[in-house]
Amino acid sequence: MNRQLIEDTFRQLQTEMSGVAGIQLDLSPAECEQMLAVLERHDLEYDRKIHLLGIYIILTVAAQRHMECVPHHHRLTRNILDGDYLYSFYLQFAVQCRELDLVAYMAPTLKKMQIRRSNGDFAAYDPAAGIDEFLLQESRQRSRTSKAI
Repeated sequence: MNRQLIEDTFRQLQTEMSGVAGIQLDLSPAECEQMLAVLERHDLEYDRKIHLLGIYIILTVAAQRHMECVPHHHRLTRNILDGDYLYSFYLQFAVQCRELDLVAYMAPTLKKMQIRRSNGDFAAYDPAAGIDEFLLQESRQRSRTSKAI
């Protein structure tokens, strides 16, 4: 199941991403394990799992590209542009997948991370944890709504 989910997700991302950008989403299945564990903890439809895994992959690769931005590196400009494109693609993909609440939930954390990085603090960022927290909050809200009805 996980292998198929990963393949379906990469296929959808490659279809949606601009070929002109020339970006390969080269995240290994092992690097997806943390997010796969999050998806397994929640009762989600298969299409939503694809969307959330896709968002995770985009954010992870964007962060990796920006982490590779070191002065005088021969790919400095390319890494900056790839990372910036991927953050824009994340928003486009999330909106298309109707994950606006997730975008709103993660926006403050992503903004703080970007500010820290611009100040030289390259602490690791874990999008899987943010998505997991969002799904837990969403589940609690659904539970409260169903109890009220």
